[in-house]
Amino acid sequence: MEEKKIVETLFVRKSVNVSEQDIDDILCTAFEGGITYWCDSVRVVGNYLGKHASDQISRGGKLKFHVEEPFDNEETEWYEMDQEKFLHGLQEWLNCSRNSSSCLYENKIDCSQIDALMADEIIQYTLFDEIIYG
Repeated sequence: MEEKKIVETLFVRKSVNVSEQDIDDILCTAFEGGITYWCDSVRVVGNYLGKHASDQISRGGKLKFHVEEPFDNEETEWYEMDQEKFLHGLQEWLNCSRNSSSCLYENKIDCSQIDALMADEIIQYTLFDEIIYG
């Protein structure tokens, strides 16, 4: 049988369901090694809404991230994250990263496949709309 020539490679977006646990797991992975080379402090804004800081975003709270050296000489070195920003950053990462497809199963995220580097990229897309570090 003759092998057919590939005419074009299409990139297709698909819907992905994101659970509270997915958000908690990605943040936990980021905090435990993913972002520690550029972020020296993460603070909960207001009261803790869960047991850990990584539980804050999935429950509608906010976090502040302190960057060791700001990338663009802004006056502030603190960047705030809420659930809307996180979901936007995750969506950007899913659309832009060539590694993201390895983390998807049907229409769900398999967080066991998201390593520290991937979690770092997700946080950077969330805070900066692009990859600044690494």
